[in-house]
Amino acid sequence: MTSRAVFALAAALLAGFAATPATADDKEKTDLDKIQGTWTFTSMEQDGQPVPMGDDKPIIVFESDKFTVKSGGQVLQAGTQVIDGSKKPKTVDAKVTEGEGKGTTMLGIYELDGDTLKACFDTQGKKRPTEFKTAAGTGHMLVVLKREKK
Repeated sequence: MTSRAVFALAAALLAGFAATPATADDKEKTDLDKIQGTWTFTSMEQDGQPVPMGDDKPIIVFESDKFTVKSGGQVLQAGTQVIDGSKKPKTVDAKVTEGEGKGTTMLGIYELDGDTLKACFDTQGKKRPTEFKTAAGTGHMLVVLKREKK
């Protein structure tokens, strides 16, 4: 899988995640509400190996239930996601509608810690991960994102 595909697949599953400091208004927000905005990839691992990101780190932009992954101004992938914050761990299903992996629905899990989002998913959409780790031959990817400050 190419680095671009890896970034794009990671972004698709991360589309269901975000965190902001808790306020009274936040208690009424869903995770989908909280993810709106731009996030930067800080690290990525697939099949137990780190994925180099280069100098131009990709970003993901969330608008409503849609996501767009970009690198250097170029759209790598776009799609929609469905998240379920009631499950443990929380889950996300991301349908890729444009770019690499078009037609794929990826299955993932996520956790939030402040402005950091961690997610692990099956890039092939066969079996949802149960842990935040990858191993050779699994097709699983682990990603970490940071919210861009306004």
